Amino acid sequence: MGEKRKSQQNGSLAKKPKGSSKPKKSNGSARIEDAQPPIPYPQAVDGSSFSEATVRLTVTLAPTHSQDHWAGIHETLNSMLLHYVPQIRGVVLSYSKAKVLSSAALLVNDSPYGQLDVSARLLLWRPVSGMSLKGTINVQSPDHIGLLLWDTFNASIPASFIPKTKYEWRPFSDEEVAARAQATGGGGGSAADSGSDEEAAGTSGAHGAAFGSGEWVLKGTSQCVGSSGGLEFVVVDVVRADNVLSVTGALR
Repeated sequence: MGEKRKSQQNGSLAKKPKGSSKPKKSNGSARIEDAQPPIPYPQAVDGSSFSEATVRLTVTLAPTHSQDHWAGIHETLNSMLLHYVPQIRGVVLSYSKAKVLSSAALLVNDSPYGQLDVSARLLLWRPVSGMSLKGTINVQSPDHIGLLLWDTFNASIPASFIPKTKYEWRPFSDEEVAARAQATGGGGGSAADSGSDEEAAGTSGAHGAAFGSGEWVLKGTSQCVGSSGGLEFVVVDVVRADNVLSVTGALR
């Protein structure tokens, strides 16, 4: 009897109660880590990225322009075109209504260069965070979408700023790659035909053949972004490199 009781006690020790095991961690944390971080959309800003401003500036005239001060003024204003000017906080696109404010050029100390005060009306490009812009797609990759604004300025939408709940990357099939290569003249033909094909491909928007290995599409469909002729996005950041501005955007 004593041995039987001992074996029963050992059996009870061997059996662990059902609730004694530690609860397993749910996969919710892993899913949260895999989820896309929230996109830092800035506060919306209404208005155009273009503006006009009348500015006053001092033009330094070289001795060669002493007989024709307007040549020196236009030379200075022309050098500002398509450049970002920090004092004006914008890219100068054009100027008009230039006016001389000084009665005569001022010579300082022994310098042969004269200083002349002038005013001009400037057309500026001033994109700011929160604005909505529309550009033409010129490159697509799994990492980003590249755009051209008004055939002049560059914009980029990183993949981290593309909502994965609405958009997805669709790789091209081998047949699509071959067809796009042929559309750009890779399949032979005359130079004239090749040139016309390239022009057609360049004007086809998001369907251009130079988009590499795939394209961004609306999730669950085959409709590529920018298929309507342009892609609208929100300006997240404006990047200045030397005298050039570029825009970083995000899709809604």
